[in-house]
Amino acid sequence: MGFVFQQFVEAPALYACQSCRAHISRREDVMSRTFQGKLGRAYLTKTVFNERLGEEEDRQLMTGLHTVCDLYCRPCNTLIGWKYIRAYDKSQQYKEGCYVLEKSMIFAIEHPDRSQKTLLPVPPPTLDNALARFMSDVGIQTSSRSSMPWS
Repeated sequence: MGFVFQQFVEAPALYACQSCRAHISRREDVMSRTFQGKLGRAYLTKTVFNERLGEEEDRQLMTGLHTVCDLYCRPCNTLIGWKYIRAYDKSQQYKEGCYVLEKSMIFAIEHPDRSQKTLLPVPPPTLDNALARFMSDVGIQTSSRSSMPWS
């Protein structure tokens, strides 16, 4: 089957797959948070990432007949919603090309505002520092390096 490549999205806030944490959509692209999905509350959005679409089919939904296809998370193949291909009712045509994300199948990721912070590289911990931190976490007192049993 080969490798499944994921697209990582830089945005202030994202929605990700509940199963594999792949980025699915930007919060700023959500058009409505009051949709009803198969599993409960859902979001209507105009863009998605890391998606795979199923076969097109006509479905009778709450707002009428639509041509839709199921929307899967590409990395883990979890069903996360559907895409509107065609709306037969003229008042529903604004949905065409948009996606419905089941709220129970995604979760929100909040990213810090990186424009106001300077990110400094953090050196990797040394073995002595990592061991001392572990010993401190489990309650073993170490006052100096000389008290370590291997010193």
